[in-house]
Amino acid sequence: MVRIGFITFSQHTQQQVWIETGVKISMTKKISTAVELNQRYNYAGIDRFFPQLTLDYKAAKWFRPSIDYRMVFTNEGDLSLVTTHRLNGNLQFRYAMKRLECGLRLRYQYSFDRVSSAYDAEFDQAIRFKPSAQYDIKGIPLTPKLSAEFFYNPSNGAKGKQFNRIRLFSGIALDLPHKQQLSVGIYWDRSLNDVLKKRIMYGLSYGISLPSSGSKKKSSTKNLRDL
Repeated sequence: MVRIGFITFSQHTQQQVWIETGVKISMTKKISTAVELNQRYNYAGIDRFFPQLTLDYKAAKWFRPSIDYRMVFTNEGDLSLVTTHRLNGNLQFRYAMKRLECGLRLRYQYSFDRVSSAYDAEFDQAIRFKPSAQYDIKGIPLTPKLSAEFFYNPSNGAKGKQFNRIRLFSGIALDLPHKQQLSVGIYWDRSLNDVLKKRIMYGLSYGISLPSSGSKKKSSTKNLRDL
């Protein structure tokens, strides 16, 4: 049995542990797919989990569009699970300069089979802008990572047509043998409409990247979320 502990900073700050595992498979030189499982825990145990399937296309060295499908299972607290579905359309841009790599991910997300009309920027409709940076340290297999993500609500309504959430991330990735990578980090997430609504998430991610059959090119072990 695994126990997950939490320290409460204030009554308005939620804390969670996010665990991600996955595998990325290169189907051709330009097309790859990824399968992952995400688990999110709060003080009461598992809050939600979702398998995700991604299809990624390398249009250029600096540009990759992709699409994700998630089936999201949410714990309602009474031993029942509510199932929703989500589609993500992603545009990933990259610029590398020696050991420094900068990126920008644009994402449109849409959930359906929602259980209520209340807007949730993480599991409903949103446009997300995520600039990021990472640095490959010479001589050691560690890569520090930083990112900031901004959520925009494009829907009509009292709280629509505005930015409503920001999420910051700081972490480090460890490259392992056989195209594996282990990442740890901390997310800081807050609502822009309600200053008392804040979250801290402790993330642990493991991924493995498999080359296509017969490929001699070294495959990447970038985070699965940053395809």
